[in-house]
Amino acid sequence: MPEPSRGGALHFRAFTDYTSPWTDVVFLRTTSDTLAEYKKWMTKAQLQTGNKSSIPRSDNGGVYVSLAVKALYDEGGITHQTTVPDALQQNGVAESLKRVILLMARPMMRRKDLDQELWADTINTLVYIKNRVTSRALPVGNCPHEMLTGPKPDVRHMRDFVKKCWLVLHKSHIRDKPGDKASYGVLLGYPDNRKMYKVMMASGRVFKARRIVFSEKNTSDVAETSDVSPGDFVVEHGTIVDAGSSGEADDAQDEGEDG
Repeated sequence: MPEPSRGGALHFRAFTDYTSPWTDVVFLRTTSDTLAEYKKWMTKAQLQTGNKSSIPRSDNGGVYVSLAVKALYDEGGITHQTTVPDALQQNGVAESLKRVILLMARPMMRRKDLDQELWADTINTLVYIKNRVTSRALPVGNCPHEMLTGPKPDVRHMRDFVKKCWLVLHKSHIRDKPGDKASYGVLLGYPDNRKMYKVMMASGRVFKARRIVFSEKNTSDVAETSDVSPGDFVVEHGTIVDAGSSGEADDAQDEGEDG
């Protein structure tokens, strides 16, 4: 990418399970970090599906055909398939997905007038949505999340990218203190495997928070992450005062990395 992301990344890699097809995206400072991230993804994929990756497919990029990668495949008894040079259609899913991600991310950032350093956050949100919507390549009504985990995803928490919102301050931050009970920001995304939202404040700092209030045309939606369904969210209607009455130790965490 032309400019470092907020977390300092210059590259991204998308790993897709051909069966689901669930996609994970990772952000790299250097391409040499690809192998370490690929190992993590393979371990995660095997734990999620209960199946060992048997035939991974990639292009002939040096990072995918290095001696270290070959040793990894030999150790696991894995057959690695590579595409014919200049025939990227053989790796159609990965190549098509990467093009689609970039084609969608650029207009999203231009439309919202985002700083270039937020490209990784934009891509992360795109992939999060992609995993929770159906497509013509999947059985009617199914999405990657459902095909990988079984149940349909709860998407009631999802809002427009960079939608105006207020981060509800925890009561420990406002008790016996004058001032606002919420801080203005915009919705930047949904951290995977975290029951939180990612919010960019007016100051430019990014926080992960459990409770935020969206600015709607006719009403305000108080969105709170669910403690019952890990990985999904539930949208509840209420008032900003009720939303700030959580018993959690801290509703917001400073978030300095991509993802």
